[in-house]
Amino acid sequence: MLQVIESRKAQFIKIAGKDLIIFSSNDYLGLSHHPEVLKAATEAAEAFGCGTGGAPNTSGTTSLHIKLAGEIAEFKNRQKAVIFPSGYAANVALHHCLGGPNTVFFSDEKNHPSAVDGIKISGTPVKTFVHLDFNHLEKLIKDDKHSKKIVTICSVFTLDGDICPLDELTRLKEKYNFILILDEAHATGCIGDTGRGLEQMFSLEGVADFIMGTFSKALGSQGGFLTYSNEVEKIVSKPLRPYLYSTSISPMAVAASLKALLILKEKPELVEQMRTNIKKIYDYLDEKGFTLNNRGTHIVNVYFDSQKMTLQVVDYLRQNGFFVIPISIYNRWGLRLTTMAVHTEKQINDFCECLMEARKVLTTNRSF
Repeated sequence: MLQVIESRKAQFIKIAGKDLIIFSSNDYLGLSHHPEVLKAATEAAEAFGCGTGGAPNTSGTTSLHIKLAGEIAEFKNRQKAVIFPSGYAANVALHHCLGGPNTVFFSDEKNHPSAVDGIKISGTPVKTFVHLDFNHLEKLIKDDKHSKKIVTICSVFTLDGDICPLDELTRLKEKYNFILILDEAHATGCIGDTGRGLEQMFSLEGVADFIMGTFSKALGSQGGFLTYSNEVEKIVSKPLRPYLYSTSISPMAVAASLKALLILKEKPELVEQMRTNIKKIYDYLDEKGFTLNNRGTHIVNVYFDSQKMTLQVVDYLRQNGFFVIPISIYNRWGLRLTTMAVHTEKQINDFCECLMEARKVLTTNRSF
């Protein structure tokens, strides 16, 4: 069922006239409502209008677009960056343009649909490997005869929060010399000491040939990006059609993304605060015997026995002032929980206690 949000301010939302605190947002650092981000977006609207009125190669590139591309390239330790209307568009464009004759993709079975769709559109063969099973990946690579091999994988997986072991993947890359794409939609601003992503987390800067990501999650705005170095630019052999033939992203969104990125660079402690908050939830629920996903990620999945029970928990939480999203995670029903850097300790404690009470009510067959 579509949830229509009537208003939102950071972790506070209103649905059907009821004020709620959200614990399922991708606005991980709470930057979407940072005063400086809002001010930057307002000033951009006044200076450039609400829309760009053109594609990037016509009249759609502003000075803000150029600045943002430079900042995100530097943040990812690359020389080049391209800004897209969405992360989906960036991923489709990249996989489409890299595909072609004598080429094969190796794709993790839990990759985002945008990567899957980009490969499909390219018409290039793809071999899917078992989730994070690099022994299986190596076997597929060894048995393949294509001259151009591309491995595409998420740094942090969308639904279950699994983190790619880049050290293991790097050893394979050194052995087989494949092109590596990292999808950092849920990694940017969330992993690595200062939120710069998987390469920073593993101290393996420059390993990936291409890094794509989004401004719509930890950076609290909208749009996607693709970054790469001068050395691999020649690999991009086809036009990035979703970039060239889409109207450029709104100056307001670009300005908001730029300011959010600058705040993240200046205040990396936001990343640690977000991690501290999610750890509190994980530790509490783990201690109370909830069935959870793997520890160590900023995405916590709480599993229940059935769809019915999951939806009852969601309803109980909403009645008591909290909003969470129920999801079916690879044939298991549960909640996908996240925290923001701006959640308070009291909000986290109240939420955990409410979730405990919901379980107690359900298991004792009491009515809501």
